[in-house]
Order: sequence, then C-alpha cells, then structure tokens
Amino acid sequence: MTDESERSSADEQDVTTEPVRAQYEWSSTAPSTAVIETVAIAVNRAPTTLEPLYESLDPDALDTLLRPTGSASSDVETVTVSFNFADWQVTVHSRGDVIVRANSDER
Repeated sequence: MTDESERSSADEQDVTTEPVRAQYEWSSTAPSTAVIETVAIAVNRAPTTLEPLYESLDPDALDTLLRPTGSASSDVETVTVSFNFADWQVTVHSRGDVIVRANSDER
C-alpha cells in the first residue's frame, strides 16, 4: 500500500465522495491498520488525525475475524464486515479488499 504519511490536513472540499478502494495482503498488513489507512486516504488526512478505531469496533476482533487461518476451507469462504468509522461506511473483505464510502446521511 502506498505511504500516505506525507498527506496534509484537508479542507472539506478535498474529501472525496467517490468510494475509495484498496487491496491488502493480510499476511503483511492487519485489517485494522488497512481500515485506518484507507479512511485516511478518503478524507485526505494523516492516519494519526483520525478518531481511534476502537471507538467504532474492536480492532483485535476485526483482525482475528479476517486474518487467514491457513486451512484449505478458508480459501473458499469469504467474510465481509461493514461498519461506520469516522462518519464513513467501511466494508472489509477477507480477501483483502477495503472499501470506504461517504455515509449518505453525513455527506
């Protein structure tokens, strides 16, 4: 994933209304980290300026649920988790996709 640490604080007009999609390998990036990075891209802000993920859901539970188990059956099964974080709708798939959309109620 591209390093977004050099992003500056954004004005409201810099925030995208288009869905932001990113692909990760769970073996190298935790799902909870991927969520924060992808939302930061969507809002054009540094990840450290976002509210803590644990205020929306348990990051350890997300990581455990989506991290590959190494069993053959896990390759066939797909897990999808959707939730709101930092006023954004986030969908995370066990295959490594993270999709961030503006909440229609908020934007």
